[in-house]
Amino acid sequence: MMKFTALYNKYKDKWWALPLVLPFILYPITQYMSSYGYVDGFEIPFFYLNMALMTALTMIYGFKALPGIILCVFFRVAPDRGLEPALMSVLHYFTSTGISCAGYYYFTGKRGRASFGRYNLTWQRIFWLVFINATLFLNYFQTVLYLGMYGVHQKMMYITPFTTRTLINYQGMLVGNMIGLPMCYLVIRSFRTPSYMKKYVEKIRNQVAEDLRALELICLFSAMTLLTALMISPINHKPTLINSVYTLTLLLPVMIWGTLRLGHAAISLIWWVLLVVLCNNYQSYIPHTVDYKLHLAVATSCFAAFSITIILMAINISRQRALNIKTKRLMSIDPVVHLPNLLALDTDLNKNTVSVLCQLYVPDLELLGRHYGLLMQVQYKQQLAHFLKPVLESDELIYISSGHDLIVRMSPLNAEKRISELHNKAKDFRYTRDGVKLYPQIGCSYCIINYPVGHLYLLIGELRALAEISLTTNLPVDMRKQSSRQVQNQVKTKVDMMNQLQRALELDRFVLMAQPIESKNGHRYHEVLLRMLGNNDELIFPDTFLPLANEFGMSSSIDLWVLNNTMKYMDETRHSRPNQCFAINLTPASICRTDMAHLIENMLIKYGIAPEQLVLEVTETDELTNNLQADKTLDALQRLGCKIAIDDFGTGYASYARLKNMQADILKIDGSFIHNIISSEMDYKIVESICELARMKNMTLVAEFVETEAIQNALFRMEIDYVQGYFIGKPAPIETLPATV
Repeated sequence: MMKFTALYNKYKDKWWALPLVLPFILYPITQYMSSYGYVDGFEIPFFYLNMALMTALTMIYGFKALPGIILCVFFRVAPDRGLEPALMSVLHYFTSTGISCAGYYYFTGKRGRASFGRYNLTWQRIFWLVFINATLFLNYFQTVLYLGMYGVHQKMMYITPFTTRTLINYQGMLVGNMIGLPMCYLVIRSFRTPSYMKKYVEKIRNQVAEDLRALELICLFSAMTLLTALMISPINHKPTLINSVYTLTLLLPVMIWGTLRLGHAAISLIWWVLLVVLCNNYQSYIPHTVDYKLHLAVATSCFAAFSITIILMAINISRQRALNIKTKRLMSIDPVVHLPNLLALDTDLNKNTVSVLCQLYVPDLELLGRHYGLLMQVQYKQQLAHFLKPVLESDELIYISSGHDLIVRMSPLNAEKRISELHNKAKDFRYTRDGVKLYPQIGCSYCIINYPVGHLYLLIGELRALAEISLTTNLPVDMRKQSSRQVQNQVKTKVDMMNQLQRALELDRFVLMAQPIESKNGHRYHEVLLRMLGNNDELIFPDTFLPLANEFGMSSSIDLWVLNNTMKYMDETRHSRPNQCFAINLTPASICRTDMAHLIENMLIKYGIAPEQLVLEVTETDELTNNLQADKTLDALQRLGCKIAIDDFGTGYASYARLKNMQADILKIDGSFIHNIISSEMDYKIVESICELARMKNMTLVAEFVETEAIQNALFRMEIDYVQGYFIGKPAPIETLPATV
């Protein structure tokens, strides 16, 4: 069987194969389905499918179809009419079909072979393959008859072409081409490629309205069947309106109803069947009366008008439906990463009774994106999704979530084992950028969910919280083994804190505190510390709300609030506390803003504050490392006259290597080295080395976390310039600072 299939596919398009055989097989069928009648003693076609068959063969096979068409027509005509009429019939088909197909392919090219129902080919097909084809065929026929070249059959002679029967003949050929072409094309393509029929059935399924129900379909086919039965029922009594050509007018709205609900592929088949039945039983609704020719002309004109109306409407409806499907599909695909989004996830979850959701969380992706750009984030997600596909089943998909998450929908069978395999596979992934392999840490959490799925977005938030736990355990976290209420409370706490932050910014519910920084000779300036008023006016410390402010992108707004209100206070108290100096912390988000230096300069001008009265403390983080904008901002602030302090030096990204390139005025040594400086020789040596390097760069030294007099004295002996801590003074509301006048 496989050998036969291979041979069939190899030779089927040869001129001596299907193009030669199909005309002999299909011509008798189209001849049988065509409808003929007598008008004024002349035989004329009401529904002519032979020409549609020849056109479809030429359309698909081109010149390869000519031998089969020529031989088929010759052997069908010659036995009855003789050699000369057979040759003229061959030339007849060849002329009309050849010219119309040549004109059609001249304007459409190879795309003209596409299946019927294409909107962009519709008018070309109607003009060339229907109108031009039928017109050439009829005119050629009339000319040859006039010249007497179809033999001695005088009954076929026309006295004049401008008669009712010529109109009926022309309309029959138009309808035959318009409806017969798609059907002949379908049959020939199915012979040539058997799987095409399966595709056609799939096309019907895709074009049918999504909300079509069985009851509506039954009603639709019942109406079509009833009207057709009324028209073709035998006339054994005096004809009535429902048993006449006028019933055709009732068929049109039913067909339009079917067109709107079924689409082009299905309605074309249905209308073709109805036409074959109606045309071959025309005697039932067009009796031989005085108005026989008029009724016949009306019937064929109705067939022609209905056909073009149904076909054009069906193509437009199917096109609109296809565009809607495409739009829905695009709505379910992330336009940047080109992975299914959460809308697609929600749809797929509702198609499965039980599913497992696995969330892969890559928090460092934002950090890498700042250095390498958005394209790196996109490529990382795409390549990671592709890398994980081998461990997934064919119906399991990877979805893109907001932020830096990927969500995997999996089968619940062996869930724990497969999740572990997925996580291990994800940890093995290496993304290469500029020859460097990057592998940020990936957290993993999962849960089993049942249909229907409610509150999907809340569930994804909970999974992310669990994925953060996975970053520390390096193992997948199962939501069932965690307290769901605890996770929900964590998410709720974050949301409540975000609302409090927004409310504090809008209603000035922040409190400025000041902690003194003192030198050996007693000179003081103060560091401004921030507290937030809670819902019950309790003080909330910055280590509670600042991380969330940074996560929600609000840290820069808070910095501007602190700057504005501090300078406003300095302006209001300039007479009682002249020349006072304050140190204000700036977050990395503020330093990386392009307009931060300009905003600070405007505040200084607005409140009349000298730049030397401000010390701007910056904590070294990875966000500032190799960040050109941060360097530009700090440089602009220094040129403005503000002092720049590096806070918490010795921890995180603030290292000796960074110190070499730092351009700052003040260096604050982190309290973790100061706390045990008396008892720990290691801490003492570290602080001593920091001091030595800072003096080489002419930087002022400040030591934090000074809690005893012994620590203070030890630091002053090391020639540290300023000290800060509870021994010097605890933070207090800025309004309580004593007057210096």
